[in-house]
Amino acid sequence: MRNIPILILVSCLSILLGCKGKSSSTTNSTASSPPAATTPTPAAAAHPLPSITLEEMQKLYNECDYIDFIYYNMDFSMSVNTPTNVQRVVTFVDKTQPSANATCPAMGRIIYQKDGETLLEADMHYSQDCQHFIFYKDNKKVYANNMTQQGIAYFQQMFSQVKVVPK
Repeated sequence: MRNIPILILVSCLSILLGCKGKSSSTTNSTASSPPAATTPTPAAAAHPLPSITLEEMQKLYNECDYIDFIYYNMDFSMSVNTPTNVQRVVTFVDKTQPSANATCPAMGRIIYQKDGETLLEADMHYSQDCQHFIFYKDNKKVYANNMTQQGIAYFQQMFSQVKVVPK
């Protein structure tokens, strides 16, 4: 049971490393598309922000000890502070990027912390049409990534328990 988070981390890191190795440049690369895309179209263009770096993901996974979820226009917020749950939530960040035309509003803010200090923040865009994060450093947008299927399932379950339906 204790090896499952390590296995998840190794899998995520392998995927991220594999993608990073195939790209000639990791900054401002919008020409690459996910392997599943067969016909590139303007609607499927990658987000103008780069994907979060492997180093940033490793830092969050290894150092983050507390995550706050602050939801806009909702009567609740949530925190995660056990090491296994914090690491699990960190793995909800997919290596793929949202499309450039994903314009749904943010439903909340996620604050990744270590010892009370903010490591990274992200707007969570979650609706029927959007499931992605926009990350911030120093109040500036720096990365954009989709949610993993596990992340989508997690939020679906959580919102169904509190009787919230994403718009």
